[in-house]
Amino acid sequence: MIKKYLTLCITIFFASCSSNISRLANDKTNVISEENILEHIKYLSSDELEGRYPGTKGSDLAIDYIVSHFKSSNLVPMLDDSYLQPFDFSNLKNENSQVANVVGLIDGNKNKDEFIVIGAHFDHLGYGGVHSGSLEMNSNQIHNGADDNASGVAGVIELAKQLSYNQKKLNRSILFVAFNAEEQGILGSKFFINNTPVPKNNIVAMINLDMIGRLKSLSLNVSGTGTSPIFDKILDKSSQHHYLNIKKNPEGFGPSDHSSFYANDIPVLSFFTGGHSDYHRPSDDWTKINVSGLKKILNVVHDVVLQIDASKEKPKFTEAGPKSSSSSSRIKMNVTFGFMPSYTSSGEGLGVDGVRSDGPAGKAGVKKGDIIIEINNVKIKDIYGYMEVLQKLKSGESSSVKVLRDNNEITLNINH
Repeated sequence: MIKKYLTLCITIFFASCSSNISRLANDKTNVISEENILEHIKYLSSDELEGRYPGTKGSDLAIDYIVSHFKSSNLVPMLDDSYLQPFDFSNLKNENSQVANVVGLIDGNKNKDEFIVIGAHFDHLGYGGVHSGSLEMNSNQIHNGADDNASGVAGVIELAKQLSYNQKKLNRSILFVAFNAEEQGILGSKFFINNTPVPKNNIVAMINLDMIGRLKSLSLNVSGTGTSPIFDKILDKSSQHHYLNIKKNPEGFGPSDHSSFYANDIPVLSFFTGGHSDYHRPSDDWTKINVSGLKKILNVVHDVVLQIDASKEKPKFTEAGPKSSSSSSRIKMNVTFGFMPSYTSSGEGLGVDGVRSDGPAGKAGVKKGDIIIEINNVKIKDIYGYMEVLQKLKSGESSSVKVLRDNNEITLNINH
């Protein structure tokens, strides 16, 4: 069961980090701080939280931490005077428990009955293991998930602080949501959108932060740009102001919590800095976070939110791509290729962002930068097609994989 929120100063679980939490919780400045960002990520991705698997002590500690910062930023609890939105969850052992999203509100002014949602999932893979989603399937090490997605949660906490400071200037209300059980099939956001504490039709836009801690070459991926006609202009203005190169993906559906909102005709923008070789591995640690880059991204997101808030009309929803995928629910994979797919691949094929040298793909000769275009005579158009093929494969089998490398097609045989 989810523990009721406890004051940080009296819980023994926070003995080792109470000074940091106290300092951050009492920080009333309205500036997004690199120091604070790093402290959030260091704590949320520490071994103490044991990978934040839903329903565990580490997950509860993460919830307590987020609640403490929502409270210090004067966010309003929305659910029977609580920040917690409980829902039922079944773990890998088919054990049932209650887990929770964390929800807080900043009241707007002129149009306070319209809401912008800013969200990020706080769960991760715990100790990994078979069917956990870990790309090191035989590892039982803690998967700390610094980029995925302590980085996004740090962003939500810092944006809540900054926007709360300027509450009197806000036109619309803003809902901040830390989603649980995203890794298990975007369960928290699905529950939230089906049990919203505000009228669903009054949610004008959803901003999702997922893996925003590895900014490279000032290049930021944003999905959902086609879900409202106003988004291109807003993003162009923000990117020019903050000198970021924004790579736009118009489609609203993707492997994160924004998909739950897009499926309900709500305009979405999802921010993502790209894949890396530490994805879903124990090596996703805080030392690899680009903190200055993350701050730059949060300043962009802040500008985007203010522009949406200032819009005289509600952002019009535009359908941009499919609203669902047969692979969007939790998949129990029997095999892994051992490479990091590019979640922002557009066009024909799935890009390879990284390859584990000792994995099946690495041993077969797949290289970073390859584009997977076919597996076992099935054309691969994107991450969803890849996942649909992947779930049908069995251990001990082999796959014929066709890749595009330097404009040349190469066929490789991969043993699972």
